Amino acid sequence: MSDLAASLGVRGGYATLGHSSGAFVVVQHAGGHPGGPRGTVVSPGLAAARGLGGAGRQLAALEPAGLRAQVRVSWARERQVGTADEAAAVLAGPWPFHFREPAGAALPEYLRRTAGPARYAPDVIRRFAAPQYGGIDLEHRLGEVRHPVLVLAGRHDRVCPAGAAQDMADRLPDAALVVFENSARMTFAEEPDSYRAAVRGFLGQITG
Repeated sequence: MSDLAASLGVRGGYATLGHSSGAFVVVQHAGGHPGGPRGTVVSPGLAAARGLGGAGRQLAALEPAGLRAQVRVSWARERQVGTADEAAAVLAGPWPFHFREPAGAALPEYLRRTAGPARYAPDVIRRFAAPQYGGIDLEHRLGEVRHPVLVLAGRHDRVCPAGAAQDMADRLPDAALVVFENSARMTFAEEPDSYRAAVRGFLGQITG
């Protein structure tokens, strides 16, 4: 990311934001590149795959039963995706699971706003579909982070629970935690105004 920032002509430092799987990327970068980013936003995410332990229980409680089956089938297919089109189809299945109200208005509005061309990397999807998200564990790197980190979480997140976000924030030397009380995993789509305010406030602090 440091090289990317330089190639884009970014001067005076940069900030990174990672959502879901992307959180693993920005947390690893934060610990491995001291003096690189001025700030990191985890939006939401985990530092270790062990934090995913409750996802299965959450899925078992999801209603209706047909939606549970839809999510399970999509997750199983993630391990075999071979093309970008297959990846797009597989990723569409679990969307309702990531919203507080699976049948609410936030999901169709999100899909409407994000409709259009997108690029997917099947090899990345297969990697994260492996048991325990490929064995990713970055907890030992949290103490190495030397810049401010904003950890965001949805109170009703079924995959990256707020408790795991709190644990991450506690392990980081300089972190703030914001929990969105009316969101699941898609905090920026379910509470967009509050989300933007939190991120803008953080960026203002690290650049001011």
